[in-house]
Amino acid sequence: MDQTESASGDQNMLHILVTGANSGLGFSICCRLADEFLSNHPATESLTILFTTRSARKAQETTRRLESYLKSNAPSASAAARVHFVPESVDLGDLRSVRALSRKLIHTLPRLDAIVLNAGIGGWSGINWPQAIWDVCTDLLHAVTWPAYKLAPTGVLTGKQTSTESEPPLGAVFCANVFGHYMLAHNVAPLLKRARTNGPGRVVWVSSLEATCKFFDVDDIQGLRTSAPYESSKALTDVLALTSNLPSTAPWAVDSFLQSETELDTHAIHVDAPAATPRTYLSHPGICATSIIPLITPLAWAMIASFWIARMLGSPWHGLSTYIGACAPVFLALASQADLEAAEEPYRKAGGGRAKWGSSCGRNGVESVVSTEVDGWGHGGVVGTPVVEADRLRRRKRGAEDLTKEKREEFEELGRQCWKRMEELRIQWDEILDQAEARSK
Repeated sequence: MDQTESASGDQNMLHILVTGANSGLGFSICCRLADEFLSNHPATESLTILFTTRSARKAQETTRRLESYLKSNAPSASAAARVHFVPESVDLGDLRSVRALSRKLIHTLPRLDAIVLNAGIGGWSGINWPQAIWDVCTDLLHAVTWPAYKLAPTGVLTGKQTSTESEPPLGAVFCANVFGHYMLAHNVAPLLKRARTNGPGRVVWVSSLEATCKFFDVDDIQGLRTSAPYESSKALTDVLALTSNLPSTAPWAVDSFLQSETELDTHAIHVDAPAATPRTYLSHPGICATSIIPLITPLAWAMIASFWIARMLGSPWHGLSTYIGACAPVFLALASQADLEAAEEPYRKAGGGRAKWGSSCGRNGVESVVSTEVDGWGHGGVVGTPVVEADRLRRRKRGAEDLTKEKREEFEELGRQCWKRMEELRIQWDEILDQAEARSK
């Protein structure tokens, strides 16, 4: 199926964009989207999965693998015909590439029902092996859930975005993990506003268990001065997503971020008027065995064994497989709006808000989507003891404390500052890119 056919305007066609899909978690998200769509959605509906890679070669290979997976796992040929894969190219560390993809989508799609912001880089340079061995041998469960032995250089920048000599610095990990996605989501907001079939359009961020505010400094929002740029970027992701629907952040998170300049663009396929404000959700995959840190084969097997032991010791987060890791982001992208609101209801009723949804797995391998405790936000922003029994019973990170009113207020203020600074940065870079394009004409 080609791009034109996928954008035909069929009201029963869902369109979901997944970034970073050529391997690992992103590939499994695409597979799981197809599986769960065919299992839970009526035969009158179809699904187009637009997935991004960074090269034509990867796009071709990923398409082949996805179509082979669909053919092997769909219940029938007629069911398989309801799912279509469309490759797109983007380098999230290159804002010109992000802008090019955004424009293409705006002018070729009737709508987007969800975008799953999965792509990213670790930015690590290696592992402190003596510390890693000691931590795993003396405190395995904590060491393989919240590792403190990964090494990363500080101050790594992206390549030049334009030919402007005075171009401001842009952190490589920050751009690939947060800012590139942020720009993409802003640019395609008009398409998300046209979502109807499954409820309001959704921005689904993929974060990490390692995200914690102790790694994040709002005055170093790009993580250029920290030795943990990955963790800093994921903490920023959490703050942005969890505070996206608060009144204090609305001037930036809604009135600015969701008001894209491309709103004025017109195209024959945009026959529907915008319907509803897109919703932002936060997910993480738990702990998966991936190649984000390349290891030689014996060490890779040792990693998998340690993850399995952690699961046996009671960790709720060691699903091991990326397919299990895809559970939470796929739920947020594909579930009915009623199901999403039902999942959030206990937190809203207790005065909370958005939750961080994680892919969980029990000792027996049974997977589920569960709330994850966040430093400064607790479970769903609820002050005091968790209101959901399963949240109270789940193994916690060592040192975790119940959320206080003061800590929640601090988190909300941090969210306000982060949204304000991100919007200022986006506007600055949009102006830089506009000027660069004007000079090249």
